[in-house]
Amino acid sequence: MGHDSDYEPIVEYWVIAFFKSHSRNRAYYRQFTAAGFYEAFDIVMTFSEKTSCQILWYKEKRKCDSKFTELGIPLLESICTFCNKEFNNIEPIKCNYEKNDFSCKSEFCSLDCKQDHFYFKHVR
Repeated sequence: MGHDSDYEPIVEYWVIAFFKSHSRNRAYYRQFTAAGFYEAFDIVMTFSEKTSCQILWYKEKRKCDSKFTELGIPLLESICTFCNKEFNNIEPIKCNYEKNDFSCKSEFCSLDCKQDHFYFKHVR
């Protein structure tokens, strides 16, 4: 027989909607993984404290409508491919380099990192 103390929540994707402190006319969406409501709550509150963003809502991605399940939502905290810094206050800048059947999926925190990556990886 199982006990309630043996129960471990399943890790799944969650979606968060928020306003940035300086712009209340545009909602931003990010996704993250969490094992259960309380872990998700902790992640959302930590994000809010670090960034001073106003949280609109957050919920399990599987409970969102099809707009969110089909949309390519960036991760809550991304890592720049070039400088390896963690960032979450801007939209990731994508490389979008394509040649033959290859498509670069790298993401960057700044245009400088994107340009440096492009030169060292795709030009040189």
